[in-house]
Amino acid sequence: MDVIPVIDICRGVAVHAYRGERALYQPIRSVLLQGSDPLRLAGAYRRTLGSTAAYVADLDAIMGTGNNLAIVGAMAAAEPELDLLVDAGVRSANEAGRLLESGAKKVIIASESMVSLDAAARLLAELGTRSALLSLDLRDRTVRWQDGSSETTDPCEVAALLSTLGFREAILLEMGRIGTGSGADAAFLGRITQAAPDMTFIVGGGIKTAANLLQLKQAGASGALLATALHDGTITREDLARLEAD
Repeated sequence: MDVIPVIDICRGVAVHAYRGERALYQPIRSVLLQGSDPLRLAGAYRRTLGSTAAYVADLDAIMGTGNNLAIVGAMAAAEPELDLLVDAGVRSANEAGRLLESGAKKVIIASESMVSLDAAARLLAELGTRSALLSLDLRDRTVRWQDGSSETTDPCEVAALLSTLGFREAILLEMGRIGTGSGADAAFLGRITQAAPDMTFIVGGGIKTAANLLQLKQAGASGALLATALHDGTITREDLARLEAD
């Protein structure tokens, strides 16, 4: 299972995400570095944790208040061995193309930024799975679509539909758990993978301990998104090495 550290960027700094309540996010405080420079954080992930990929959320772009495209580009140039998976609220192939040109390895197609599953699947098919990855953004265990306009909200149903369309991996992000340390629910993941046995999921939201990571791995997660437990030192590089060995 791949552990993928997260960098949330707002107004040019790395911030601590909490329950998806973006207006309240504050600059990170981390055992990994001094300050909240997203470039330095990317370097810390690469050199201190040995990470080979990072998930980057451009919160300004997602909220429609600007973008941090230049920072994504600088990050890709400074850390070429760190594959960047970037959510910038894209809704079109042109927007995705600009991210890829800036140095993103993959563009995240987030359900909260798309009007429906059909729209998300069309964009994902246009970009291809080598360049894009769908994120199922959950609130109260239902898939959140832009403006709540889609009838397809059950995560098991969405996963099964994605499987029939030929997709094999997606992100499963429980937004209400982000930054809480409440623990990710491996049993919930198990129900979704049962509904779509040909798919695997990168899980995010509330992952608490190395033991929680192992539970997700045993439930079939292909990866995990991690931030708070890395910043407060609850999960260390040694924990990640033991997870790889198990």
